[in-house]
Amino acid sequence: MKAVLPIIFLVISLSSSELLAAEVAIGIQATINSIDIQDPADSERTIARMTSDITYFPTVSLLSDEYYFSKDSNVGVQMQFEWSIFKADKQEVGENDTGIDLGTSISGYALSGVPVLFYHFNRHNPNEWNLKLGTGLGLGYLKLKGDYQITDVTHPDYGEKKQANMDEVGLAVGVYLEANKGNHIISVYTFSPVTQSGNSHFEEYNFFLSYKYRVNIDGLL
Repeated sequence: MKAVLPIIFLVISLSSSELLAAEVAIGIQATINSIDIQDPADSERTIARMTSDITYFPTVSLLSDEYYFSKDSNVGVQMQFEWSIFKADKQEVGENDTGIDLGTSISGYALSGVPVLFYHFNRHNPNEWNLKLGTGLGLGYLKLKGDYQITDVTHPDYGEKKQANMDEVGLAVGVYLEANKGNHIISVYTFSPVTQSGNSHFEEYNFFLSYKYRVNIDGLL
């Protein structure tokens, strides 16, 4: 867990800023996961790709107050801290991009802390449905464990099963679309932590569709 300390430090350092965390959003999400595993000698070469069917997991987000660039502006920034569980138990082989069961599986969880730059549609009508569209770049923490089979036919270890064990902080890239009304949030977003271990280079891609209910925690901070 030492690798997650930079994200915890980021949360603490923001606690005295204008982007003070103000809300917790709790709900359920439908998730599709994909994990690309690259050859450590050539990060452009994907030697295995793990995938999953649609899975359902609980989800928790920590959200900051929105900071807008002016009183009437629809453009703003918001800190978002996301937590997600994942499991990928299928692999793409050859031209089959739907994934088949090779008896391999990688599971774990991911954390991210991303400042999201967004455009807020219908901002000044909070009692109606609002829409936010944004993107951000920040820190990601990825912990995973399992195994995979090398499916690149040109690789010297083709067909061999390898162990995956990672506990690392890396880059997190996010794209975010949120519809909200009052305390209700329906969101579609992607979160892709990119991390490097001593043996392999992992890129995890998550696609989330979630419903969350916001709880204001200003009085607790």
